[in-house]
Amino acid sequence: METSKKITVEVNGFRKIMVAGGISLLELKDKIAIKEDPLVPVVGALYNNRIMGLEYKITRNSNVRYITTKDVEGANIYRKSLSHLLHAAFMDITKGKATLKIEHSLNKGYFYSYISKKPLTETLVKKIKNRMDELVSEDMRFNKRECEVEDALDVFEKTGVRDRFYLLKYLSIPKVTIYGLLGCVTLGQGPLVPSTGYLKLFSLNYYPPGMVLTFPGTKKPKELPSSPEQKKLFQIYSEQRAWSKILDVDSAGKLNRLIINRKIDDLTWVSEGLHEKKISQVADIITKNVKKKRVILLAGPSSSGKTTFAKRLKIQLLVNGIDPRVISLDNYYLPRKEMPKDGNGVIDFENIGALDLELINRHLKQLIKGEKIQIPEYDFKTGEREPGTDVVSLSGNQVAIFEGIHCMNENLTSLIDKEEKYKIYISVLTKLNIDYVNHIPTSTVRLIRRIVRDYQFRGYSARHTIRQWPLVRAGEEINIFPYQEEADIMFNSSLVYEMSVLKGYVEPLLKEIEDSDEEYTQAKQLLHFISNFVYITPECVPLTSILREFIGGSGFHY
Repeated sequence: METSKKITVEVNGFRKIMVAGGISLLELKDKIAIKEDPLVPVVGALYNNRIMGLEYKITRNSNVRYITTKDVEGANIYRKSLSHLLHAAFMDITKGKATLKIEHSLNKGYFYSYISKKPLTETLVKKIKNRMDELVSEDMRFNKRECEVEDALDVFEKTGVRDRFYLLKYLSIPKVTIYGLLGCVTLGQGPLVPSTGYLKLFSLNYYPPGMVLTFPGTKKPKELPSSPEQKKLFQIYSEQRAWSKILDVDSAGKLNRLIINRKIDDLTWVSEGLHEKKISQVADIITKNVKKKRVILLAGPSSSGKTTFAKRLKIQLLVNGIDPRVISLDNYYLPRKEMPKDGNGVIDFENIGALDLELINRHLKQLIKGEKIQIPEYDFKTGEREPGTDVVSLSGNQVAIFEGIHCMNENLTSLIDKEEKYKIYISVLTKLNIDYVNHIPTSTVRLIRRIVRDYQFRGYSARHTIRQWPLVRAGEEINIFPYQEEADIMFNSSLVYEMSVLKGYVEPLLKEIEDSDEEYTQAKQLLHFISNFVYITPECVPLTSILREFIGGSGFHY
């Protein structure tokens, strides 16, 4: 293709420039002298709504918006590049005598496990951090290469990285992108920064039995975030790591291998059995203390499977001779005229101030005393609350279950002693990752669940769900995540095989989004992500599975 012809590029939505075809995004950035902060660098660009690395060459008329670490897409590029940098420094220091594996989010960063005959030490972590700093100072290039699948498989086999080998082996694609830094080679999961010099802001700390890599967030991209230690969350993740190790399925490639070898049935039943066992254990804890703790509070982020969890918990409680009464907090909204508004003057339903806290606490106290309460009914059309017809009281073998986004917030039930209530937090704490370098964010799993559910049961397009997702996430950051460590019990609703099932539902929905739509950028990312999984049919999913809440066909009525 000719690259000398002139093309028109509209930059950042307001400036048009004529340039020679074949110019790279990095060269174009330098040509128009975009101002940037060294601590908030330009790390990539949206090229016709596609996320591209700065090395990409422009060959046609296009729209370009440069992205920094203040942007969600830019922050993702920065984090992936940091993870590659860490693995390269680790391999250089350990000389292949140990393995590093990305596990999950923790304390505003990523937790990595260390696999070796000898335990990890703080001294070794400091050496790795120092080597990362040296590589940043040297400003080494990430070597990007397009190659045939067979060539990439040879590279991964020779370097002994079985996670990347298995991931690529079972994917039906002719060519792939790989990135190299020192002796570390990774399979491209989106662009990286051009060189290590971009990665100036990070920390690496010893966190037994592994380490935590911390990076800046989008709200304050010039500084590293502070975070309260998430001990309870870490404990849940630790249980999942032990379980994944036993079954030898800690990455997408190993999951795909089981599917191709027709061994997925056992994994499915063990995954579902683990859920059932955990729910049964929760029911046993509640039953043991039913005389003291009569109030059960359930909370979790969007698409975490709270509704199915509540139904399955109810069954297990009934098995134990406990009769639960489920009460929705939606009926305790204040009249619309009394609700708080956000900065744009729109009624803020997700603000805890939108609930009648005085009435909630009074009703809870009455229930604990064995008195009768009359549950109100809220009419979302009129914005008014009316006296309901449902009268509830708790006898000796009954508990009240409340579900709502604020249930972990102590302000919701401030007049109820902690010894009289259980707080249960439900979330999707992903058990596996794409490979040992690339993380699967829990928010990605929840978004895919929500896209499928919204289409199946609410008639919403994937475009609509993606457009609303940033608002959902913003509400969670304010109302849910700050309070998750308040939980007495945490339940992980993720299923190790679910992406392989959801793939068949979400792919056609994402492909309906046009490249001219703003949501195309996110849709393209999700399509690339889901392509890492081999599809399995939904027939393998039990009728009581949490996954059925999203794909349909559940044995429960919602």
